[in-house]
Amino acid sequence: MTDEDGTVWHLHVTEENIGEVLVLVVAGRVSNATAGDLGRALARPDNSRFRGIIVDLSAVDYVNSAGLRQLEAAVAQMQGSHCELVVCGLRPIVNAVFQLAGSIPHLTIESSREAAIARLGGQHVATRNKEMKPSARAV
Repeated sequence: MTDEDGTVWHLHVTEENIGEVLVLVVAGRVSNATAGDLGRALARPDNSRFRGIIVDLSAVDYVNSAGLRQLEAAVAQMQGSHCELVVCGLRPIVNAVFQLAGSIPHLTIESSREAAIARLGGQHVATRNKEMKPSARAV
């Protein structure tokens, strides 16, 4: 869908701290136009202070190979640290993209945010919410 100004492919990322776990709630579409925004949200200088980072994709209706490459790069960046990357909430269409692409080594996929939090041993009480600047790119 296109906005009145011709903008398509929206991506919105919100952060939540849950103890030593960071949750990135992603909404919209992860395409060539917006994958860099996802990459910037994942490439944090303070990742090592977290036990894990959860990328909640339950509000994402499209991911292409550029988005998968950003997740793969984030996993590679976290290698050697105690921080684990977990993706959750894949809609059937997004799950199909992950299945077709094959596995990303060291990337864990959980069915829900609750399962991802449990895997990382996080608490269920959010301690801080921060909304990141949404992106909207024209294709």
